[in-house]
Amino acid sequence: MSFRRLLNRLFYCLAFAITFSPTVSAEGFKPYEVKAVYLFRIANFIQWHNESSMDSVQFCVIGNQKVADTLISITNGKSIRSLPIRVQQTISPECNITYLSDVERGSIETELNSNDVSPNMVTISDTLNFTELGGVIELTRINNKIKPKINLTNAKRGNYIIGSNLLRISIVEGK
Repeated sequence: MSFRRLLNRLFYCLAFAITFSPTVSAEGFKPYEVKAVYLFRIANFIQWHNESSMDSVQFCVIGNQKVADTLISITNGKSIRSLPIRVQQTISPECNITYLSDVERGSIETELNSNDVSPNMVTISDTLNFTELGGVIELTRINNKIKPKINLTNAKRGNYIIGSNLLRISIVEGK
């Protein structure tokens, strides 16, 4: 089986599981594959206030090369509400979804407070207590399953809306 066919199969299996179950089991898939699919699926449940003027949905992946490579592969040729998807490995104000992984806690706090963070940016990480540091979504592990934890207080600072279907399957904190 070719690498591309394997990734497509992985993408569709995980997309189905994420869409129809509250948590995704990491069994049988590499953690970075599960996280990459989660990033893509989460973006489908975010609606940006300036979406009509956006020319793409920009993912910025900082720290984990395997997540970035997998995300590039599974989003190749795909779009979100007719907007093409772009993936880069630097943080900039153009980022709509920024994923921070394998980054030291102090570096995360620096990134979240930098001028590169815009109100259009949804910040996501698998770092423990990420939402307490000011991040919006933490991919947390519960019983060997990944589940999103969303901090509504942090999310309300942004120029976007998190869809109710994503909130329904997430651990929600803040008001």
